Amino acid sequence: MDRTRRDLLGRGALAAIGTVGLAGCLDFAAGDGPQGPEGTPETLTCEDDAFDRLDPPIDGPVEGTLVDTPSTRLELSSEGSAETYGQSVRVVLRNTGDAATTTLGEHAYAIQRETASGWLDVRGSTTGETAELPQAEEAFETTGAYSWEIRLDESAIASAVPDLDLEVCPPLGPGTHRFVYWGAVDAPPLGVEFDLIG
Repeated sequence: MDRTRRDLLGRGALAAIGTVGLAGCLDFAAGDGPQGPEGTPETLTCEDDAFDRLDPPIDGPVEGTLVDTPSTRLELSSEGSAETYGQSVRVVLRNTGDAATTTLGEHAYAIQRETASGWLDVRGSTTGETAELPQAEEAFETTGAYSWEIRLDESAIASAVPDLDLEVCPPLGPGTHRFVYWGAVDAPPLGVEFDLIG
């Protein structure tokens, strides 16, 4: 079948219109971004009366990205300081010293939002009972590393810990967040901050 240049141009225009229309549908399907409070809210409030916010065992200030244990040094790092809602933030904890240390496992972390009343975990239980994150002492060798890739949306954050029924409430909102690893035994917690943007 012979096609003229005019036929091909017409088909190209229709294809372009179809692509624009599809892109609009994808944007709509992806949602409108973070729906929670913006900036630095006074506190985090959940309308579900059964919601019991996680309260991680963080005593004292959260150190930066480097801490010394009695035997070694730990380093927490992340890629970037700002992430878009729905994208992933990658965080890695490494033993950069010369000896093993002890940790409470890979789930001994908090994802917190900065509020006027302090840092609060965005997660909690909706069962009406306090949720306990799984923790068990384990050796963290000099070659050891924990790596987390956390998609920044409510369902991914809530389901990141296996066999634990958690929710994020209120929804995530644009503002300053941080990842805190509090499971280093005999050492202060480490934290990295990042801005969640729409």
